Amino acid sequence: MSFRFSSLATSMLAVAAMVLMSDRSWAIREGLGPSKDEWGLKYDVAVHDAGGDKVTVVFTLADEGRLKPFYSLDLVAFSEATDSRSGRTYDVNVPIKLKPNQDGKRTGEVQIRKKFVDRAKIRIITLTVDGKQQSASGGAFYDIPIAKYLKIAPAAASPAVAPSASKVTKE
Repeated sequence: MSFRFSSLATSMLAVAAMVLMSDRSWAIREGLGPSKDEWGLKYDVAVHDAGGDKVTVVFTLADEGRLKPFYSLDLVAFSEATDSRSGRTYDVNVPIKLKPNQDGKRTGEVQIRKKFVDRAKIRIITLTVDGKQQSASGGAFYDIPIAKYLKIAPAAASPAVAPSASKVTKE
């Protein structure tokens, strides 16, 4: 007994297989740990109280260093709870759009709610490190936690941002 599929049935089977497998095909990126020169990045991070329950995070980039060119630059905060597969979802995932300023640097800013500040980080995703393609791993990411740029109130229930800006420069 021989089974023959029409070209339409074969095409539909191929499309169904792709749709069912696309759920599992996430990009796998390797995290870059600390380096003595912080991957050659030159940047400033400032966190300002935006009033109410929000803060403004300002990211100023002078040099992309050994990670250029960036594939994406986002401010992210992962959920505290994990799902059934021990994965985490995003509570915050906001792109940082950089625009040139007068100094020849590029600056971008985003606002997030204060309750996410302790888990928030600036995530740089790149497809090249030291000029070498990272295609086998899907790319690499480098995280800059923003909590270290805050002035945290002593014994507060949650982190609070002081009325003045907190700024740290990496150059």
